[in-house]
Amino acid sequence: MTRYLAGLITATAALGVGTWLLLAPYALDYPSGGTASDVDLWTGAGVCALSLVTIVVWVRAWRARLRDDGLLPERPVPQPGMPEEPPVPAATEPTIEDLHSLLKPLVTALAADQLEYAARKTGGTTEERR
Repeated sequence: MTRYLAGLITATAALGVGTWLLLAPYALDYPSGGTASDVDLWTGAGVCALSLVTIVVWVRAWRARLRDDGLLPERPVPQPGMPEEPPVPAATEPTIEDLHSLLKPLVTALAADQLEYAARKTGGTTEERR
């Protein structure tokens, strides 16, 4: 386990060095357009890219070792023989009759409520208004 940590620490240190190389031309105020600033930028970019790849490789190797030792659970692998969920059939398009049958009771109840409200407001009963 120590070798994985050593690899990760070394790659992280290299990432820090690459970051410094990227930032040095700006932090130390190199003359613009100079060769040194171009070399530092491209070298820093290369070192950062290489160290990021190295970090990913070391993390994957460490996780594989932890799985082999039984410290991390195995990833669930989908069984090839298991049937997939059946596709959901497409819903039928609603028709105008469906809309009428849905709204008719609501409109009837709303009309009755409006008649009741109007009768209360004028002081009459709902039977007198009809």
